Amino acid sequence: MLARKCFVWSSATLYSLFLSSHMVQASPWAAVGDMQLRNDVEILARHGVISGPVNTWPISWKQITRNLSRTAEMNLPSYVRLAAMRVKGKIPGEFRTAARIQATNNPTIVRGFASTARNDLDASATLEYNNDDSGTTIHIQGGYRKGNGEDYAHLDGSYLSQDIGNWSAYAGVFDRWWGPGRESTLILSNNARPMPSVGLRRIEPKAFETKWLSWMGPWQWDMFVAKMEKDRHIPNALVAGMRLSFEPIKNFEVGLSRTMQLCGDGRPCGFSTWNKALVSIGDLDNTGTVNEPGNQLASIDLAYSMSLGNSTSLKLYAEGTAEDQNFIMPFQYAKLLGASLYGAYGDNGANWRLTTEFSDTTSRNVWLFGKQRTNVIYEHFIYITGYRYKGRSIGHSLDNDSRLLSIVAQYQDINEWKYTLKYHRARINIDGTGKFKVFLEKKNIDIFEALLQGDIGFGNIEIKGRLQDNKLNAPNIISSKFDVSVLWAINF
Repeated sequence: MLARKCFVWSSATLYSLFLSSHMVQASPWAAVGDMQLRNDVEILARHGVISGPVNTWPISWKQITRNLSRTAEMNLPSYVRLAAMRVKGKIPGEFRTAARIQATNNPTIVRGFASTARNDLDASATLEYNNDDSGTTIHIQGGYRKGNGEDYAHLDGSYLSQDIGNWSAYAGVFDRWWGPGRESTLILSNNARPMPSVGLRRIEPKAFETKWLSWMGPWQWDMFVAKMEKDRHIPNALVAGMRLSFEPIKNFEVGLSRTMQLCGDGRPCGFSTWNKALVSIGDLDNTGTVNEPGNQLASIDLAYSMSLGNSTSLKLYAEGTAEDQNFIMPFQYAKLLGASLYGAYGDNGANWRLTTEFSDTTSRNVWLFGKQRTNVIYEHFIYITGYRYKGRSIGHSLDNDSRLLSIVAQYQDINEWKYTLKYHRARINIDGTGKFKVFLEKKNIDIFEALLQGDIGFGNIEIKGRLQDNKLNAPNIISSKFDVSVLWAINF
């Protein structure tokens, strides 16, 4: 056992030393969807290898890699060193190509951070070029999906970005995940297909130097404007989003997010409209008339990580997303609470993680308290199609008025094979109303999942089995269903 531990430690050290002198990083960010990478980023952040907020995805590769070369000289547990090795193995170079094929007999209804098939067949290929000298990235991702009455090609995941100092300007069609949730998030997720957008985001979360703002610690900023589809009640509406996240105390992260749904065919979209939406105080917004600028959501999320003993860490997190505001203060909150316990399994570098998460998209006046309201959080009397894109909620995967309890157990051995068990208790559309929801009737569903994932030498494979004890959109029918999905992915 001691010999094996020494071998793992020495291998990780040599690998760190090698990559510290050969590390190439040009791609601006790591994309949403890789849960293993997210786990490793959280592990490295907890042990001081990565600094700054880590709950806003995509996340900057420069933030991730800034201190990776120091792992050789740091006193880190074996499982943290292996996490650093896995991250280094994913750092993109000047050129990157990848392919991915997912197949299932029934796409999952609970879409968490990890990428899952949107249709019965979901295939894609990626070609990326990074120019480190100019700070330019061209990321082309094309694919084909078929199933559930759909059959289409797409460019989801594609973007063009240009670094300007410590900022990156971008245009593209890619997923975002704002908040600390793992199985769900409330304001912006990968549940719907990505909207075409332009935006600006900070590259490295350096702290302010001025004494007035230095208390915030490392901070990150992302803002964008996206265009919605034509086939909706108000065609071609826009969604603007902005997020500030900062780390005032080591391992304590605060996120402040805001999205605005406005403009569109037949709606005002001038300077006055944008000004009222941004200021949004008093009678500038929420007038209850067609003269108000649009639909808005505001969110705050908190996350704190701590040590429990020598080899175990605990991350506690919460999110509250408000649909409206009363003069200045937001109210009518949806909520999310979670805890993720993780650490070393033995001394050879294996690790485990146990996560419990609860989310509720009914609304209460003050987060956990006050009168419960339905048909609020993703609805609006002007934008009647709601906070949805191509029929799916932009936020929580279960849409309005649903509750989700998730329990997830993961184990990863030193050979990179990961074993996962999940249980979801979903209470969907608890009032049984709503015109534009994907899930039209009231349902209680128990979902059990088992997942095996690992490297088979010519790519990475994931096999998932899922048992669901009830069907959706089948009134008065209670019937269990077993589904299987297979994923194969390779990077060149």
